[in-house]
Amino acid sequence: MSTPVPVYTPASAPISAPAYVTMSDPDPVSTPDPAPFEISPLSSDKPEQPLPAQVDTVVTAPPQTTSVTVDTYMPNGVVAPSASSKVSIPVLNYHSVTIDPGNVVVISPAKLEAQMKYLHDHGYTPISLATFINLIEKKSGLAAPDKPVLLTFDDGYVDNVEEAMPILAKYNFPATLFMSPGMVEDASYLNWEQVKQLQEAGWDIQPHGMTHPHLPKLSAEQQAYEITEARKLIEEKLGTQADVFCYPYGEYNQTTVKLLKEHGFRYAFTIDQGYTTNQQSPYLLKRLFINGEESLKAFINKLSKAN
Repeated sequence: MSTPVPVYTPASAPISAPAYVTMSDPDPVSTPDPAPFEISPLSSDKPEQPLPAQVDTVVTAPPQTTSVTVDTYMPNGVVAPSASSKVSIPVLNYHSVTIDPGNVVVISPAKLEAQMKYLHDHGYTPISLATFINLIEKKSGLAAPDKPVLLTFDDGYVDNVEEAMPILAKYNFPATLFMSPGMVEDASYLNWEQVKQLQEAGWDIQPHGMTHPHLPKLSAEQQAYEITEARKLIEEKLGTQADVFCYPYGEYNQTTVKLLKEHGFRYAFTIDQGYTTNQQSPYLLKRLFINGEESLKAFINKLSKAN
């Protein structure tokens, strides 16, 4: 089943320029690195290309000031690591797997197959979310696998079970799905039975907000509902722990981060570009966006340059 996937472009952001997340709180959390835009589940039309033409370039220069450090909002019981104990893991950020030429957030099944084959043939070890957390937290006695990598899929498109699941199963690769439970009645998105198929195939299922909202535009009460209700439904439907969040559109503010800590979430992923390390705030973990229009060579370069 091939489903066109739109690319979300904020009305206020020039299509040709990188954009930073707009914050609404008085002392907002800064997002240091620009990243490709997320997918909007609310529109059926595909607007113009959201990224600059130089797709291989990652802008790494952060703003001059930020209110967030490694010590900000550390989960209870987690101690900020020293510089000598750095753990660095590439977390790959996928979305839809289908045919949609020109849409950078969609990757074709053939390209996904080629990337998974490269990982397999070159000694990478895709890991479960639990293993990722244990490595980031440097749990004693845990031997790190060779070249660990975490595969993540955002939004929960139906092609994740139709196209991505068989490809990953071929290599016995696990993955993590960030889904919005409020979208399960939409035919373009996974329903609960399909989500259970992914879980049985070794995928971890985690929350991406109830309705994939722009969280900074919501009140604290509305944000709390989007965050906690999504976790509640996933845990009730799947009998699993769902305490790792992924920000819809990569957007968050200080209220969002405080709510995650207050409600016991352990980690949260952004769309800021780079390897994930244990020296990042647990609620501001970076990932590597997988541009569906890039070549295999660009994919390989991204893995090696982002560390």
